[in-house]
Amino acid sequence: MHETSDPAVEATSAEARTGDALDVHRAHTYLARPGERLTHIFLLIDGWAARYRLLSDGRRQITAVFVPGDFCDLAWRRARTTTQHVIALTPIRALRIDIGEFEHHVECDPGIRAIVENEAHLASETQCEWLVSLGRRTAMERLAHLFCELVERIGRVSGNGSGTCEMPLTQVDLADVTGLTPVHVNRTLQQMRRAGLIELKSKQLRLRDFSRLRKIAFFRSNAEGRRFRNNVFGALRLFQRAPAVPCQPSPAIEEEDRLIIA
Repeated sequence: MHETSDPAVEATSAEARTGDALDVHRAHTYLARPGERLTHIFLLIDGWAARYRLLSDGRRQITAVFVPGDFCDLAWRRARTTTQHVIALTPIRALRIDIGEFEHHVECDPGIRAIVENEAHLASETQCEWLVSLGRRTAMERLAHLFCELVERIGRVSGNGSGTCEMPLTQVDLADVTGLTPVHVNRTLQQMRRAGLIELKSKQLRLRDFSRLRKIAFFRSNAEGRRFRNNVFGALRLFQRAPAVPCQPSPAIEEEDRLIIA
């Protein structure tokens, strides 16, 4: 994403236009807990969040990582309550959008509908790749794939083929994403450093050879074509100009709603 605008200004403008609220959360605070009634979807402006499932013996599996430009969580559109925790990994700012208003925007604005449909499709693709990692990739392949994904979603790739992005995930977080132990993550990161594949310090990740890591991870790029990810400015502008007056649902949508209610 290459923009010169301030996302805070964009968010404030969108808030004033739509009536939605700008939320600020400290690191390690919850956006949702299992069993809570869901009333809002968040559009992350700054910061990272994670969704996770906690087993009764304390083991944790992170099932999604949300970064600036992501909706958290599109699954809440149809759910009455959440079954997983969603926690802020860093301080975050987010536009809080009432689910009813969100559905109104999706129905009435083709631009918002397109960005939401693509976000949902890309989230599904990401979940499939995480499943492949847990089932078939080695430890190095799992971490390499995650790093390539994050650099593509929120980072940038330079002309010499290296990629960089923020990396607020701890080794415990990385372990809970990849299904490894923290000790195994630490050893694998050291191996990747010795091989000249990555630099990781001061919460910054640098992939020294993005092309090589992609081959190691069997990584398939989603950067071309329809990708909307990490476009928080575009999403905020769309919500800023979202229709403020009621629109008439199409017969197909009304019929679908009746079927869901039934």
